[in-house]
Amino acid sequence: MGCQQTKNTTCDNSSSVANCHGEKDIENDIEYRIPEVNDRQKELITETWKQLVDNISNVGVITFMNLFETHPSVQDVFMPFKGLSKEELSHSTELRAHGLRVMGFVQKIVARLHEPEKTEALLRELGRSHVMYGAKEEYVDLIGPQFVFAVKPSVADHWTDEVEESWLQLFRYMAAIMKMAMAECPDNGGQCRDGHTWH
Repeated sequence: MGCQQTKNTTCDNSSSVANCHGEKDIENDIEYRIPEVNDRQKELITETWKQLVDNISNVGVITFMNLFETHPSVQDVFMPFKGLSKEELSHSTELRAHGLRVMGFVQKIVARLHEPEKTEALLRELGRSHVMYGAKEEYVDLIGPQFVFAVKPSVADHWTDEVEESWLQLFRYMAAIMKMAMAECPDNGGQCRDGHTWH
């Protein structure tokens, strides 16, 4: 972590982001910088997560309800939720299930904070799958702040500015790797630049 990579990446699929050198896309002037999550932030994230586990399904629902409320265009990308009112979303079993899946993924990342190659592989795969779903790169940046909004009440007695910044930094790290993978894949199916194929 802590290096940069771009759409014109030449790293093979076995390479860790931490070991790759980025290049600049001259035509589009795009650079992806991978934020570093330091050891202190990893410690705070792990401690906070332990306090969230029992309430994680509610956190998932609140995260996406607030995301859809503040960014209505994102809701339209999710076909099961398109056109649903706030009241309907609050009672949606599909939204609860989706929130749980996303929180389950976050849990995988938290459990592998000291295994960067594994976290990067998971995040790149998730990024590629988002291309298939029609998600835009900019949407990926929106989840972190919504997650922070959702979790604050659950750990209010232990929440600090340092804890908040740690979680935001984790989501910046996650988003950067996902967006790299998304940028490497065509949006109409075919082979990604890292050799993966999707339809």
